[in-house]
Amino acid sequence: MPKNDVFWIRLDKKLVASFNEINFVDFNWDDYVKYDEGLEVKLKAKNVSYEMNGEKDFKEYSEIPVRFIHAKGDAIALSPAGWRPLAFIPNGAIVLFDKNAFGTIKKHIDKNGNPQPNAISVVVDFFQHRKITIDPKPILLEGNNRFDKRLPSLEEMRQELVYFTTKMQERAPNLTIKVTDESIPLLHKASAIFFQGLEAILDFIDAVYMKYESGHKFTQNLEGFKAVFDLAKAANVQDVHLFFAAIVFKAVTGVRHNPIIKLLKFNKPNYIKEGHSFNGALDIYSLILFLSEIRNHRANAFFVTADKDLIHLWNDMNAFMVVNDEPGVLHFDMMYFLPGLDKSDVDELQELMNL
Repeated sequence: MPKNDVFWIRLDKKLVASFNEINFVDFNWDDYVKYDEGLEVKLKAKNVSYEMNGEKDFKEYSEIPVRFIHAKGDAIALSPAGWRPLAFIPNGAIVLFDKNAFGTIKKHIDKNGNPQPNAISVVVDFFQHRKITIDPKPILLEGNNRFDKRLPSLEEMRQELVYFTTKMQERAPNLTIKVTDESIPLLHKASAIFFQGLEAILDFIDAVYMKYESGHKFTQNLEGFKAVFDLAKAANVQDVHLFFAAIVFKAVTGVRHNPIIKLLKFNKPNYIKEGHSFNGALDIYSLILFLSEIRNHRANAFFVTADKDLIHLWNDMNAFMVVNDEPGVLHFDMMYFLPGLDKSDVDELQELMNL
């Protein structure tokens, strides 16, 4: 379905601004923080039309001051270029959901499909009247495995799909649910590759955490990367999972409170006992899954989440990803992981990562 939405913003009783969805400029991190705090945000768009008393004006670019009415902590949509409030997701979009995003629906729509007492009308309208397709892959993968740390079985995935579909259709009966009972085996098979190497990934993250917690300093150069890479190999991290070596290296050599450190929760007490490494690994996998969906559906795919750590990481890394039409391939600019890498080191790094 084409994206043919036109967004209308009433600025006062007489003045109205409008622009096509394709011209909406997604939020950056500062925009998101202001939005979440309920502060004034500059709504940025290209090719904006203004109309007052039948007279029209046009601007190639506008920044419209707005203040959104919303509940703090509500889910927001990650896009290939940043974030946007749910009401700005276009018709025909594929929308991935995680569990905390489902909480946003329950906050605004009750199980009988009626608005909750403090519901926001545009959120209710979005779920009940827009033509979008919900893809619950992240929910099915998560299941209850944040507690037992394993890939849900096929039967558990099917049960989760039935539960999610039932609850969604109670609240928003017109939504399309993308994942079907027939497609679950394909999702399970693809995800099994990740979960087969999960124990090694968690051992590796724990090993890096213990060195980091002891005060060990990893240098932000190729030698420092090799030290982290050696810990990954020692934990038996293999093949595509060696990508985690680059991610964790970025965490322990970046600024003190960088997004990956926050996502991995290296600053939390009882780190290993609480199993924080699993939560971080699963969140990173969810982002990789989203990147795959962007490639499959181009710009018309969104990931709805209320997880601030995940949102912060996406902001940090999305400028370094390259998504193209090469089947099954997602490219990352390695400068994200090793900023300032000397050109002479690139060949050695590529050989090391088997890129």
